[in-house]
Parts: sequence; C-alpha cells; structure tokens
Amino acid sequence: MAPPRSSKKGIRFSTTAVVAVAAVVLVVLAVVWGVALGGSSSNPVQTKSKVAPVSVGLVTMQGRRTQVPLSGKRVTVVEFFAVWCPYCAYDSRWVMPAFAGKVVKAGGRIFAVDSSNQLGQAVPGPLGHPEQGIEGSHLQPPSGQEEAMSLQALAKYKATFHLPFALYYDPGLTYAQAVNLQGYPSFLFYDAKGKAVVGLEGWQTEAQLWQAYQQAARK
Repeated sequence: MAPPRSSKKGIRFSTTAVVAVAAVVLVVLAVVWGVALGGSSSNPVQTKSKVAPVSVGLVTMQGRRTQVPLSGKRVTVVEFFAVWCPYCAYDSRWVMPAFAGKVVKAGGRIFAVDSSNQLGQAVPGPLGHPEQGIEGSHLQPPSGQEEAMSLQALAKYKATFHLPFALYYDPGLTYAQAVNLQGYPSFLFYDAKGKAVVGLEGWQTEAQLWQAYQQAARK
C-alpha cells in the first residue's frame, strides 16, 4: 500500500530543509574563511575597551620599546598585517604607498603593525588580482627568537614594498588581542582623541581606504 500523501510531502520538506541549512552553513564558512585569509569587507574591527587609548606599546624595527601615539592627529590609520599574508602584500605593493601619501597630506598619521609571529614573506598578485598572490610559508620561529626574527622579516618586507611609513612589531600580540583582530589585513581609523571610529577587514582598494579616512575625519 502506498504511504499517505501527507507523508510524502513531509519527506520532501525535510530534504529541502536539510539542503537549505547546508547551503547556509557553507556560505557562513566561506565568509569566515575569506575574512581569515583576506578579501575585502567593510565589517568594522571592534575594540574590547570603551576607553580610548592615547598610545600603544610596540617595538620599532630597531628593537626599541616605544609608545606609539593614537591621538593628536586628525586621523590615525593603523594597518594590522602579517608578512606571510598575500592580501597584505597586495595592498603593500599596489595600494598603501599612494594611500599613505594622501593621509600625510591631509594631516593624518599612518603606521602598520606586524600582528603575527609566523614568517615567510608572501608574493602579491598582479594589479587587480589580489587572489593570485602566493602565501608565505607560515614559518614558526624557535621559542625565544620570535621578536628578533620578526624584526628581520619586517625590515625585508618594508624594503621590498618601499613603504613610506613606520612598521612595528606587536610583542605578545597584545595590541591585536585588544582590538579583537580577526584577519589580515585589517585597518583601524582613530580620531584626534584616540578613539577607533572606523574599521575595515580584508584587502582594500585605495578608494575604499580613502573613503574610510574621510568618514573618520568627520566623526
């Protein structure tokens, strides 16, 4: 005897529901994976603390501990990157030098922070094709040598891409943790009081970064 008609409808509904749920899960995973590796997104980077810091403790490429100001300028732009990240390398090659010039001309400040202890320099993709970059090796330095080897990698990275702004090392990744960093590259735009008012995740075009700068300047 054939099963009741309502049972057949139930089976069709259940199968459709499973397919729909699986599709949603795949989309969510794709978005999360894309943000972790790079890719463009306007999702803001959020800070854990509501108190605006006036400076952050970092290490210069010469190995000196210093407090880098986040306030006092019209806008301070901070890029969080990793030397092994191909999307970071793409922005460093094709976007950041020109954007940095605009920031300085507009009375702002810009610097970048190495927010990963893993090494192996990435190769950027050609202009317009960030997805064609080559990821670095993710080399993990021996215990106790993370800072020294990271500083060497920073020097090579800055020289390769001729970046016209300071690069810093984030000891213990404390700054990255404080802003709840989720992926590379990420950008924070601070107002004159040192409050993070705009955040971007993933590789960006010069136009996208400049739009974010102007938005931060109006806050």
